[in-house]
Amino acid sequence: MMTQYPQLYADVSTITWVIPRTAFYDYLEALVRAGLGKRLMFGSDQMRWPEKIGAGIEAIEQAPFLSADEKRDILYHNAIRFSRLEQESK
Repeated sequence: MMTQYPQLYADVSTITWVIPRTAFYDYLEALVRAGLGKRLMFGSDQMRWPEKIGAGIEAIEQAPFLSADEKRDILYHNAIRFSRLEQESK
């Protein structure tokens, strides 16, 4: 869907810890290889297990195939751009 609809973004949240790390990395790496890294965002997505937010962030920070810029995009920059917060701060 994301390749067909350029306005569509996706979040990686619960999937960062609910499936095995290797499966998550396969999924995330395929999305980045497909050129969708600028439209992926980390989201807490739930508050039933707030302690898992740290585990999700850690999964992205430890992804060996992501550059430092790609990690910052997923954890911060993409959400800023999506929310148009850049324009408000200028």
